[in-house]
Amino acid sequence: MIINPTYTGKQYWLTTIISGLLLGVLLSTAYMLFFDRLYVEYSYLFSILYFIPLVWLTVTLAFFKIKFVWDDFGYRQAFVMSLVTGLIGAVVFSIAIYFIYAYMKIWSRMDLYENGRQMRELFSPQVAALSMLAINIILTLIYSLIIAIFARKKD
Repeated sequence: MIINPTYTGKQYWLTTIISGLLLGVLLSTAYMLFFDRLYVEYSYLFSILYFIPLVWLTVTLAFFKIKFVWDDFGYRQAFVMSLVTGLIGAVVFSIAIYFIYAYMKIWSRMDLYENGRQMRELFSPQVAALSMLAINIILTLIYSLIIAIFARKKD
């Protein structure tokens, strides 16, 4: 007799929430590391931050499928899992960006450039956090649509 184990709702949502929180912490840590150690006025290294969610969502769905899914795993379940994971990560990352800009001494670097005052006005903590939230929500939606196509599993 072959028993096909399948996932429960608790496993699904616990994996989604924990993965989203870890994504937010990873993005925040990478951002602080890049900003503190590798900051230049025009750096393309910060574009790595936009690919971290893509890799993280892919790894999360692959882990979940290998660990818990032995039966059907449809497009909708894969899409919702990656979307909610990305949204939680985006919210945690935006909160971290707000605190980084509001309470850490990052403005000293911006004063080194001739447009330092203008950069300070354009990148207030609220604007920086909301812009990163909007960017990450849009990217999460696109990544979720693409990843869910490859993550579904039909018997």
